[in-house]
Amino acid sequence: MRTSLAIILTIATPTLADEIGYQELVARLGSAVPTGAGVPIVQVEANETGGLSYRPNPTEADFVGKTFNLHSGASTNSGHATFVGRNFYGSAGVAKGVTQINCFDANGWLSTYLRYGGGQSALPLTPTNGSRLFNCSWIGSAGTAADNEMLRRADYAMQRDGTLVIAGLNNGAGGAVPALMGSGFNGISVGLTNGNHSYGAPPSGIDGAGRQKPELVAPGEFTSFSTPVVAGCATLLYQFASEPPYSQNANRRNGVAVKASLLAGATHGLTWSNGAPQSGASRGVATTPIDPIVGFGTVNIDRAHRILSADEAVGQTTASAAIAGASVAMAGWDFEVISSTTFERHWRIDIAGTADVRVALTWNRNLASSQFNGTTPILLNNDLKIQRIVNGVPVSMVGDAGIGLFGSGNVVSQSAVDNVEHLAIDDLAPGSYLLSVNRVTTTGFAANATLAWIADVTAVPGDLNGDGVVNGADLGVLLSNWGGTGAGDIDQNGTVDGADLGVLLSAWS
Repeated sequence: MRTSLAIILTIATPTLADEIGYQELVARLGSAVPTGAGVPIVQVEANETGGLSYRPNPTEADFVGKTFNLHSGASTNSGHATFVGRNFYGSAGVAKGVTQINCFDANGWLSTYLRYGGGQSALPLTPTNGSRLFNCSWIGSAGTAADNEMLRRADYAMQRDGTLVIAGLNNGAGGAVPALMGSGFNGISVGLTNGNHSYGAPPSGIDGAGRQKPELVAPGEFTSFSTPVVAGCATLLYQFASEPPYSQNANRRNGVAVKASLLAGATHGLTWSNGAPQSGASRGVATTPIDPIVGFGTVNIDRAHRILSADEAVGQTTASAAIAGASVAMAGWDFEVISSTTFERHWRIDIAGTADVRVALTWNRNLASSQFNGTTPILLNNDLKIQRIVNGVPVSMVGDAGIGLFGSGNVVSQSAVDNVEHLAIDDLAPGSYLLSVNRVTTTGFAANATLAWIADVTAVPGDLNGDGVVNGADLGVLLSNWGGTGAGDIDQNGTVDGADLGVLLSAWS
């Protein structure tokens, strides 16, 4: 196998904590902030030299109290592995509580853990020393057939074990997406917030033509260092999900739930776009769910934690049941097993004020060991949408119907090739809404999936004149339009009435 390795020059992470929401997490949780303590991780490295050099330098001051377990034989110190470690569980990382680091040479990991080339009876091993997370800050290729087998084996292991592979892409804006390990389905591919990384579809011949990469970006000088930033955030989620009271729900620490929370919690930049039309009959419909360069956006650990720390909100099997039931929280998640036949789930969410809403759906590629080689495994196809509830009935917001109800973004996500869907809605009007996931295809194996969402109110309900407070001036605007439409119709039902007055008074400043 040919591997490529970025040479480390310097580390540039002075604003890391602020950019990824870590300061907000600390401010919100205080001494209860997770550190990654008790979570064993795997660090996979390409050799820097002709011999075995894949281990971080254990004498570094950053690594006092940490144990490096070598699984690919004796190793000399690797400068690259050392810098990756600093950005993951060292002074520049967020998972400083990690103490057990299982180290692999990339070739050794592929052969001894994934058991590449061993045939369908040689399944990937169970997670090394109970590890939940694999950091792959390297790229490579061994040829199309071999690459597909390695990626399929990794996806098989993640679906089976609930683990997560975080893989870096190549450096350099617009270059080809590498096959290994960034072209997998069930893990997370990572780029840079400045866009100086490869992006687009996997290489020709690799499973999943037309899919979008990366899923997330993070700060760093090279992708080798942004990758452990995302891995560190995932480690914090695994930690708190494994401790009481959160550990009572085992779904919370499944890799696909951790992944969905990170995706939905990502922050968008000003130029973020998934190409959904903003006018015409297809306004609000996205067929490519994420931004072609930065994916879901910049990882944000505070927002991801807000999502995954909420109680699991199990979806209803019919829209009518969800509409008649209770609203879910403004941040939440639901782990589901999407069946091999038909599948639909629905959630009602009540938005109290104008809000920016982010929803991520991701599901695993599931395959049998007999599919490690040969025929391409079938990927489930699922669509995601949000509709407004009017008089107890879900109403589409596609096209002109959505004008005045959301400012920009998409209310339908329907990629035919990706295993993610994403709703990115800015300035969603107050009201009740229905989130829906629907299975499109009826072939393929059942697979683990998670829906995650977060809604942030950006405008105060009842603030009709936009001065930031709700007072007599706003009441005057509402009363002047009583019985009519326009300003004062807070719940957007077409009439200024007592329901709007109730909302205004409940928000009185």
